Amino acid sequence: MASTWKFNVVFALFGCMIAFFSSLLQNSIWTSIMRAFLTFAIFFIFAFVIRWMVAFIQKDESTPDVSRTERNDEHVEQMIEGLSEEEQQKVAQYIRQLLSHEEK
Repeated sequence: MASTWKFNVVFALFGCMIAFFSSLLQNSIWTSIMRAFLTFAIFFIFAFVIRWMVAFIQKDESTPDVSRTERNDEHVEQMIEGLSEEEQQKVAQYIRQLLSHEEK
């Protein structure tokens, strides 16, 4: 559940309830509601940051980053050696499409 927006909502509702009931003892109901809504927004954003940090920490380091790998032209030539000219053109077109989608 920690990887969904539902975690944000549950965490924010928890903070909202704490803020509402602790504020209700000393303030009017409208002031308490406003403080609870503000606390909900702050806790929602805080939960998003926590989720992002956890995902960043748990990022799988075993998969190599394509931008960090060195070009190996010989390896590429060996891979396309068995392909016909038409298949090579299709592969090249597909790679161009992928690169254009990444740039957007």
